[in-house]
Amino acid sequence: MSGRKKTIGLVELVKIKGKKKSIIKRALCDTGATRTSVDVRVAASAGIGPIISSVKIRSASAPKGYVRRAIAEATIILKGKKIKTGVGIEDRSGLPYAVLIGRDVIHNNFIIDVSRTHTSNKIADAKVADKDEEK
Repeated sequence: MSGRKKTIGLVELVKIKGKKKSIIKRALCDTGATRTSVDVRVAASAGIGPIISSVKIRSASAPKGYVRRAIAEATIILKGKKIKTGVGIEDRSGLPYAVLIGRDVIHNNFIIDVSRTHTSNKIADAKVADKDEEK
């Protein structure tokens, strides 16, 4: 671990860096998620890749009880920290955030303080903290 852990909120601006361009999106930081995932349209637009593997994800709604998800190389920049990691590529169009930051990025890098981005315990009251810091 290099340096101290930075404190982040539950929802933060992240920069997804790909081969084509960098895209800034709001991301949900989820300690319950093992791996970071990015919406397929964001991944395509940024040029994330190459696909390095695939993983089996349990899913109650899938016919076989699981789905396969592609894992691609990506660089995530959050609060000035640049982290290269494998991200799951999935259709997140029905979800409130196109990017989900999992423990692969959070662990050893960040501490989550939900009061930084929430005024209550409801996801709908989320605001992005320190907007100018990512620009």
